[in-house]
Amino acid sequence: MRKSAKIAIIAGILVLVIISALAVVIHIRQSAIEGTEHANETISQKVNEAVNAITKPNETNSEVNESPEQRASEGK
Repeated sequence: MRKSAKIAIIAGILVLVIISALAVVIHIRQSAIEGTEHANETISQKVNEAVNAITKPNETNSEVNESPEQRASEGK
């Protein structure tokens, strides 16, 4: 097997491992943010919360800051 083919295979495996690790980190952070809540949030809302948790770790994502209207819309 040529050297370039081996490098391409190894690089592909590394990319796969990195993407998988990122998915696990996002899932864990999402679970920490949401807790035991099983709300009727849309997928885009969940993705936005996960992205904000990663890109803005110093800001709070607490649901304590939600207005009563937001809580009612999520079925709380």
